[in-house]
Amino acid sequence: VFDPGDTLPSSILQQVKSQASDRFQPVPLNSSWWFFLAPGQKPFSNLYARQAVLAAMDSRALSRLDSGFMSPDCHLIPFGIVGHSSPAQCPFHDPTGPPNMTLAKQLMAKSGMTGQPVTVYGEERSPRRQYLDYYTSVLNSLGFKATEKVVNSGVYFTTIGAPGAKPQTGFADWNQDFPEPWDFMNLFTTSAGSSLNYGLVSDKHFDAGVAQYSQQPTAKVATNWQALDQYGVQNGYYAVFGHEAKPKFYSNKLNFNAGVMSVEYLTDVTSLQLK
Repeated sequence: VFDPGDTLPSSILQQVKSQASDRFQPVPLNSSWWFFLAPGQKPFSNLYARQAVLAAMDSRALSRLDSGFMSPDCHLIPFGIVGHSSPAQCPFHDPTGPPNMTLAKQLMAKSGMTGQPVTVYGEERSPRRQYLDYYTSVLNSLGFKATEKVVNSGVYFTTIGAPGAKPQTGFADWNQDFPEPWDFMNLFTTSAGSSLNYGLVSDKHFDAGVAQYSQQPTAKVATNWQALDQYGVQNGYYAVFGHEAKPKFYSNKLNFNAGVMSVEYLTDVTSLQLK
């Protein structure tokens, strides 16, 4: 069994698809991947600077770094969760297409943040290190003076989530604990604290919406969750670049159809059966 927690290199992926398609399947997870931005400190205290980042992001490029397992989007709530919005509703550009660099440059000019230093946090393991490299290059292309801060993956999230860390921007992701929009949107509330809300977003409207909608039947307030997610995108609180699938790839000695890929726990080893 291939460990779905690892990345299947694109060169091997093509071979798998051509020679073992009957025992391979990409399984979408309820997960979101993004770069956080700190609205409480320069340069991302400026709304236009945050929006410029979203306009300049090429989610397709980031998906290629993940061998195509990332489905481009700008919204925090994943495709499999009630309250998700279509990528076509992304305000700065269609994430399934090229970035809008013309708009990004215009927003940067309005921001007055050109030349501002930015430290960009990311993990050392692949492809997360490549995400960091790409994102840093985008920030520099916008006119920031961005430098990388590479952190060991084993301590990455405790490092950026430490109360005194206050990172300006960096990589983050989340896999569902349970299939509710609150599980994702709560990450950007004031009450989440630095251990989850890495950019220390603090917005009373966002907080109130999450608190209110989480107390009501999800299906009843699905459009409210959509609107709140869109509000978060419009304000540049998160630069989401996609939702990931994981490879289900088995040996030819196993019963592929019997195997279960859990959204939370990946390969369910109790479901594995020899032919």
